[in-house]
Amino acid sequence: MLESILAAKKNEVKQLLQEFNFDLLEIEKRNFDPFQCFQAQQGRVSVIAEIKKASPLKGVLCQDFNHQTMARDYEENGAAAISVITDSCFFQGSKDYLRKVKETVNLPVLRKDFIIDEIQIYESFALGADMLLLIASINSYETLIKLSEKCLELGLEPLLEVHDEDETKMALDLPVHIIGINNRDLKNFTVDIKRSLEMASLLPASFIKVSESGINSTQDMILLEEYGFDAALIGEALVSSPDAGKKLRDMVSYREMKDNDQS
Repeated sequence: MLESILAAKKNEVKQLLQEFNFDLLEIEKRNFDPFQCFQAQQGRVSVIAEIKKASPLKGVLCQDFNHQTMARDYEENGAAAISVITDSCFFQGSKDYLRKVKETVNLPVLRKDFIIDEIQIYESFALGADMLLLIASINSYETLIKLSEKCLELGLEPLLEVHDEDETKMALDLPVHIIGINNRDLKNFTVDIKRSLEMASLLPASFIKVSESGINSTQDMILLEEYGFDAALIGEALVSSPDAGKKLRDMVSYREMKDNDQS
């Protein structure tokens, strides 16, 4: 699956290199502070709420999908930021979703895609992204340096995604502030939140720590707080819920939910 996705991305990059018009790009550096966004919550785990229509394995996750309505629900129910999947071939996402979401809400927006070339960073800037996902497992160390530096040059904040100890050690030497541990195995797409818990101690306090994928309950949020995470990126648990706003509200209010359960 991953090989097919990367092959498609290489073709997408070739086309983008031919079509992207730098003359129309107005470079005004973004002014997004990730520490203010994710570490100003008094130790509470923030939620990056994801707009995700489908997955390669499960198909359509939300039958009544409307990216702008979903974005407004996320903003109204406590999301710290919004992640938008822009891959169209495998996840039924859209680059236009990101542009429209940015116009709809006053929250930072993360572009989630398979970024392998600097031209995609310029494109992300033009779309209005504040943050950009960089996946360690699909890029070399040298490429990650170039991509991270280009992000910071434009004022975009790279969220560097890692999957194992070796990738994490490499990430600590890169010019990034946010490291995300993906609980999903990109080879077989299985998910286990234990991956985040086991790797949490590898991340120094100087980095913003994000757990990604497989976060479904308030108990998961409590565990992430205990292990020192600053944020959780939550997608399927929200978009597959009959009431995404309420589900998000519960996840954001996990401390209060815990107190209610104990009373």
